[in-house]
Amino acid sequence: MYRWLLTALCLTLAAPVTAEMYRYETEDGKTVMSNTLPQEALQQGYEVLNTSGRVIETVPPPPTEEELAERRRERERQKKLEQKREAQKKRDRQLLRQYSAPDDAVRALHRKLRERFGTVRLKLANIRNIEGQIKNLQNRAANQERAGREVADSLRQKLERLRAEKAALLNEIQNEIDEAETTRADYRDRVERLETLTDKDRTLPLTIPEEETAREELATVGK
Repeated sequence: MYRWLLTALCLTLAAPVTAEMYRYETEDGKTVMSNTLPQEALQQGYEVLNTSGRVIETVPPPPTEEELAERRRERERQKKLEQKREAQKKRDRQLLRQYSAPDDAVRALHRKLRERFGTVRLKLANIRNIEGQIKNLQNRAANQERAGREVADSLRQKLERLRAEKAALLNEIQNEIDEAETTRADYRDRVERLETLTDKDRTLPLTIPEEETAREELATVGK
C-alpha cells in the first residue's frame, strides 16, 4: 500500500501542468487571451495561464541585437575582471614568497639605491677630475693669449673633448637618477601592497643617506 501511495505521489509531482491560455498585449495596447500564440506575441512576450486562470509562467520578449551585444560585452568585462583578479592573486603569492613584511621590501630597495647612487658618486668624482683638467687647460690658454700667442689647436681640441666627456657623464648620471626613481616607484607599489596583505606598516624610509649626499654633490657641478 505504501509503495502504491509513493508511486502515485511521484506521478503527481512529475505530471506537467497543462497550459490552457496565453495572455499578451497587442501593439495598440489591448490585452488578448488566446489558446494560440501569434508572431506578435512571440516578439513582445506573453503569459501562460493554467486552467484556473493563474499565471504559471511569464515569457519575456526575445532580446534585441543591442541587448545581445551588451550581454556579450558584459561577459567579456566579467572575464577580464576575473583574469585581472587571478593575475593579482598570482602576484600577491609571489610577493609574499619574496618578502614577509613591508620593511623587507624596503631593505631590498635600499640595496638597489645604494648601487645606483654609488655609481652616481663615482661619475661625480670623474667629473671633478675632468673639471680640474679643464681649469688647467683654460689657464694655459689664458697664458698663451696674454703672451700674444694664439691658443694651440691641440689645446682647444683637448678642451672640447673634456667638455664632451663631462656632458656625457652628466647625462649618464641623470639616467642613473631616473632609473633610481623608477625603481623606487616599483618598490613603493610593492611595499604598499605588502602593507595591505600583511596588515603591517613599513617603518623604514624609501630614501637613503647616500642619495642625499650624491644630489648635493651634483648640485655643485659646474659652479
